[in-house]
Amino acid sequence: MIKVEKTCELAFTTLKFYKNFVVSTVHENSNLDESEIQELRDVIIDYYQNRPFVYISNRLHSYSVNPLIYVNLVQLNLLKGICIVCEDFNRLQTANFERQFATMPFDLFQDLEEAKAWAKGLINS
Repeated sequence: MIKVEKTCELAFTTLKFYKNFVVSTVHENSNLDESEIQELRDVIIDYYQNRPFVYISNRLHSYSVNPLIYVNLVQLNLLKGICIVCEDFNRLQTANFERQFATMPFDLFQDLEEAKAWAKGLINS
């Protein structure tokens, strides 16, 4: 089992930091747009400094996200990939739509542990 190094609560999400990936669980009915992404980026950059990492979105709740944020996430040079975890079929379809805006490795999972394994493999490759 991979150990959580730090947990951080923001107004719109809970972040769990691991050695090479961060798991974000956005709160119910949140709206992720440019200002939230900027705050997210700042917190993640502060934590990882110069280490490469993968961003895992654990979609337990319903919320809205501007898919163009993935363009801005690419500005994080150390971001090596993004994956989305959701058990709900409709949310999985939405995530599949978002995938087309990503310009880096981007995958979808129904199980968080599989996503963590994918992230670890991506960092180690």
